[in-house]
Amino acid sequence: MKPVYEAINIREGNLLAAYLCDLGIPAEVRGGAHHAVRGELYSLKGMLPQVFVLEDGDEERARAAVAEYEARLRTGVEGESWTCPGCGEVLEPQFASCWKCQGERPQHPGRED
Repeated sequence: MKPVYEAINIREGNLLAAYLCDLGIPAEVRGGAHHAVRGELYSLKGMLPQVFVLEDGDEERARAAVAEYEARLRTGVEGESWTCPGCGEVLEPQFASCWKCQGERPQHPGRED
């Protein structure tokens, strides 16, 4: 088990862990039990939640996914909404799978292949 990201709060940690799991990389959040504590204590290293990959062999892929996640945070998500081929739900560009039926995003969003 290897740490791959230190989140700003428990919600961000859970979001990133779920994203990694969607990519087939088993991950979980550890720490951050004192996320409601404010002040100097909260800013101490190790007090923030960390995202861990459960299998050491996934560390490299996870770090690449984390780098992509961080780049998206800096630049925002570009692209157009896409329609799930499984259920017809319209989704925003940042989603790689459908929240409703877990269908995969087509390679060319908006275009039927």
